[in-house]
Amino acid sequence: MNKGLVVEEPGRRYEKGYKEHLWENYNKYSHEDTEILIEVQPKYVEVWDTSDDGYAFQLFIDFENKTVEPKIYEKNNFFKKSY
Repeated sequence: MNKGLVVEEPGRRYEKGYKEHLWENYNKYSHEDTEILIEVQPKYVEVWDTSDDGYAFQLFIDFENKTVEPKIYEKNNFFKKSY
């Protein structure tokens, strides 16, 4: 859903957060007259990451069914699938 221009958002919450956490990007790429906010509602998300101790893993997040399924891979073997 198109929420309109970033600078017209009530309270300008998004703009403030972007400036605080990503100032260089905001300063380089922000065009106040064309930047819009788009609201999305994810149904399913797949996250790839690595733990602090070197294990690759995935998280499968299903928002519709309210489930999270982790899949852990062997340490330092990110591309080897586990079954």
